[in-house]
Amino acid sequence: MNERGSHKHSPVKTVPLELVQAVLRSAINGRSVGLEEAIRTLDCDAHHADLILRQMAEAGYLEPADIFDGLFYWQLTPNGTRLALELKRKRIGRDKVQTIISELLARAKVINGDSDRLQRITLKLFGSALEERDDYGDVDVSIAYLRRQLSDIERERIENALKARQSNSDRQTFQGRLMGAERQDTREIMAFLKKGLPHLSLMNDDPMDLGAPYRWLVDHDVKTDRPVDVPDDIVRPNGPSILDQHPRKPLPPITLLEARHRAISANTKVAIDDMHIGLEDAAALEEQMWSPKVTREGDFVANDIRSEKRVKFAGFQHLCPIWKKDLGGVAMLKEALDWCDEHKVWVRDLFPRVSIQRSDRTHIIRLGWGHDLINFNIGGRSTTGSLLPINRARVSKIDLAGAYAVGRALSKMYDESRSAKMPWFSADILLPVVEVDRLPDFPRLHKADAFREGAFRGLREVTFF
Repeated sequence: MNERGSHKHSPVKTVPLELVQAVLRSAINGRSVGLEEAIRTLDCDAHHADLILRQMAEAGYLEPADIFDGLFYWQLTPNGTRLALELKRKRIGRDKVQTIISELLARAKVINGDSDRLQRITLKLFGSALEERDDYGDVDVSIAYLRRQLSDIERERIENALKARQSNSDRQTFQGRLMGAERQDTREIMAFLKKGLPHLSLMNDDPMDLGAPYRWLVDHDVKTDRPVDVPDDIVRPNGPSILDQHPRKPLPPITLLEARHRAISANTKVAIDDMHIGLEDAAALEEQMWSPKVTREGDFVANDIRSEKRVKFAGFQHLCPIWKKDLGGVAMLKEALDWCDEHKVWVRDLFPRVSIQRSDRTHIIRLGWGHDLINFNIGGRSTTGSLLPINRARVSKIDLAGAYAVGRALSKMYDESRSAKMPWFSADILLPVVEVDRLPDFPRLHKADAFREGAFRGLREVTFF
């Protein structure tokens, strides 16, 4: 996302808008964001996550949620929701912008001259397309629908035709039964205008309400059912945006507060009976350690986690920062295992064999042999898998840190090889003899009929199901 002179989105002090958008998109139910989501998205610790969340609040994307007797978290403002929903597109030049506008005008003329439509449309151009730039992210156009003035007979004819094209699912909804013809008309108009124009962003927001400059593209008089000439001048609203009128809640003075807990050192061994800590839990544990609790009276107090056995390990992943390095998955795994060897982490004793299995809803990568292994399930949004050893009764933060780094490296190996795009297969890789820093593109090898044992040093026992 390009931030140069953006009229739509305010910059955040220390992070690009792409990362801000990623944090916003991680919101629970599209609305709530806490330390956990920021830590996981930004791959950082709680202190940095809190700093970024506060900066996002200062920029108008987040605000404190209304909390009564629970951990503090943020909620998205209208501006935050808009940024979260904005699609990422390839940048285009001025010629492409003009082509989109010309094509849109031609299509609008067809819509406004169609006797089988219930509605006419007006269009206003706003956003970056009003300016001369080197490149553009999209072409923002505001669309408004105007009901035609029709006789009862003509309206009934058009409505019957539109209802006949309704989907079965839409007919079964309350809105579909109540306003089926108009909804179908709107859908068809939108589809016709958008077809083949991915950089066209049609929105129902009126630039006047947004407080954004705009230029008329299409106006229409429904009384005469004829187009209205539009000026070339840019209209600059004097009033503030309705988004800016959203009442801002004051920023709490403190949103990071260490919990009351029984601290342990990095090397302290703790019994792990009946306990589970997975790679996916790291961010959540850190949130419980550092998010303050909001009382019923609105006071911010330290979260009391003295009875929570797992939370005393919070922040363990940062003790082995190898997973934060810009390395290929293979190189990262080798460094992580060297670190585990140096710090006597149990993972060092595993046989250096990586196995990958891809089948129906199965995306697994393992390190080890037989029952003595560590394995992870690679999901679309997260990687899951236990960081605890099977044959040991006690672990330390250092143990978890080493296992976490290994898990992140294995996950990166799976992703960089694009194993998820392969047909069902399994493969074994003998790590010590692999000479590349990152795995090659498996689908590309498979397409060339070269994905077999020995395709690269260390690849063994390739099987297709």
